[in-house]
Amino acid sequence: MNICMIVHNNVTRDGRVLREAGTLQRAGHSVTILGLLDADAASPVEYLDNGVRIFRVFWLASAYRSLIASALFRVLPVFAVIAGVLAAIAYGLKQLFAPGGPVARTASDAGGMVAGLLHWSWLDWIYAVFVVVLLAALLYTAWRVIKAYLGLFGTGARMRANEEDTVRRYAEALMKEGALSDADFPSVKSRIPGWIPDWLLAVTLEPLEWFGANTTKFTLLRYRSREMTQVAVKLKPDIVHCHDCLTLPAGYYVKKKLGIPLVYDAHEIYEAAAARMVGITDYYARIHKKYLRHVDGFICVNDSAALYYSHAYPGVVKPVVIRNAIQLSPAEPYDGRLHDAAGLPEDTRILLYQGGFSEGRGLPILVRSASMLPEGWALVMMGWGPLSGQLKQIAAQAAMRSGRDEDKVRFIPPAPQKELKSWTQGATLGIIPYEGKMLNHWIATPNKLWEYPSSGVPLVVQPFPEMRRVVMTYHCGWTLPETLTASGIADLVASLSDEQIAQARLGCMRFIEADNWTARYEKRLLDLYAGFAPKGAA
Repeated sequence: MNICMIVHNNVTRDGRVLREAGTLQRAGHSVTILGLLDADAASPVEYLDNGVRIFRVFWLASAYRSLIASALFRVLPVFAVIAGVLAAIAYGLKQLFAPGGPVARTASDAGGMVAGLLHWSWLDWIYAVFVVVLLAALLYTAWRVIKAYLGLFGTGARMRANEEDTVRRYAEALMKEGALSDADFPSVKSRIPGWIPDWLLAVTLEPLEWFGANTTKFTLLRYRSREMTQVAVKLKPDIVHCHDCLTLPAGYYVKKKLGIPLVYDAHEIYEAAAARMVGITDYYARIHKKYLRHVDGFICVNDSAALYYSHAYPGVVKPVVIRNAIQLSPAEPYDGRLHDAAGLPEDTRILLYQGGFSEGRGLPILVRSASMLPEGWALVMMGWGPLSGQLKQIAAQAAMRSGRDEDKVRFIPPAPQKELKSWTQGATLGIIPYEGKMLNHWIATPNKLWEYPSSGVPLVVQPFPEMRRVVMTYHCGWTLPETLTASGIADLVASLSDEQIAQARLGCMRFIEADNWTARYEKRLLDLYAGFAPKGAA
């Protein structure tokens, strides 16, 4: 079958997408991945060694043209209608209050106001009713819109204020045995009223960028989806496979246009993701409510996420759990590249964080812990992201306060996906310090949970259900204290002996041998796709 995967990134570092595409390609399918063209992408078109094609869509120019067109053909007519209503009201008022008009005659009528009103002509009454009705309609519409948006922002602020309590209630419900009731497991619902169309939502949120709300990506999402939809339809696939929530609208329209199955691969719980912005997480819930019922195949990253979606969106097809496990590969001798890139002596022990530098991952706390690490240890931050500048500033300030001559934090660029294992194996410990403020992090099983152990690097993780289960089952690492602090990280590292680390390395091998892509999850993906094979196909 011809399979079109859609993902809203440049594909280069998305190990999950590349693993799934490679598995399907080796099984005899033809896989094309539609991604986005950006400064970090190799080229608009790329052919991988396994035969998978990557098409990167340059969507920005078309999106901005569409935004202008939307303003001209959708927003401007709205303003034209409003202007016309105001002009009509002004004209009616002018007729009523003109010198010698009905209002003036009523005020000067010797018989009083009632007598004056009785002397109004039918045309005077038409003007009066016309003005009152238009004013009432205008005020009612304005009140509904203002109330909706104030409710959206106000509820969002209250939710963020009570975030930790919400997360704990969800986590408790997830860990209960047996069936869960709606009372036990409240859904994350969109606070955006359904009667507000997507295009109006996008345009009205655009000005929030002026106040630092970072909504530009949100306002252009529908144009990006449309551009990718057009490319996907031209490819004429037999199946469309959407990675992440924001690709789901595009996948739905490709399915509708071509009459093909739609597979949805949910990498996270998007309504409860860490990067909460005004309107964004509500938009995720809105997408799920609108499109999840049209999904023919549903993939989740772990059992907790599958449980969430099953209860939050009753009626959705049963999710297939495919975790972020990586392929089992032989280890090669470490060549020193991680130490060389970080400018560290070969005998320095490295506490490694690899991945995105973004909010909610506990990275400021992690960087502050570096100055407290024992002698002979250093923290290496290998990655990229919007917090890069802030983290480097925190590291510099911490170094100044500690009075140390050497820099205990080193920042290096992310490694290519195919070389990641060779880099990671230079670390002594790998850390995942995600904060517990969002449900999505409570149930997280990121790529790092497999990437560290596959390189023989024991884990240091937050005591959240899914990660804790891995560490405790295979004895391949340690959990941090319930409250994430810089001193807590440093104290844990300082407490570990050479023997404990060596035993945890053995646990890493047990974990990866038992829970790798080939052993567990490759077959689940192929079985899912076998259900969509044309009748009579081998």
